[in-house]
Amino acid sequence: MSIQSYAKDGILTIQFIDPRILDEALLEKVTREVMAELDKSTEEKVILDFTPVQFMSSSMLGKLVMINKKCKEFKVKLKLSGISPDIREVFKISRLDKVLDIEKDEPSARKAFLKRGLFG
Repeated sequence: MSIQSYAKDGILTIQFIDPRILDEALLEKVTREVMAELDKSTEEKVILDFTPVQFMSSSMLGKLVMINKKCKEFKVKLKLSGISPDIREVFKISRLDKVLDIEKDEPSARKAFLKRGLFG
């Protein structure tokens, strides 16, 4: 397994384990595992936690867009967390920080999901 996951308070957290998601085989494996978790989950909120990840290939960005699209199709809210400053810069350059909801860390993402507005 390249990921580990757990559900708590209606939020599925998927944590990446590998510090380097660079080669195509690992990228495909990680994507398959994330999609399998999403397929079997009933949670409507998902956090992808990248805390241990220091390097990822640019192909992973495309996979994240695909995962985000799948979440929208199933009305699942997605947040990313724990993205290193270097990788975060790539998100900014590619403008993915405007498409994907990114929080500082997993507790911040969880807190953002659990916030309630005036009417809910």
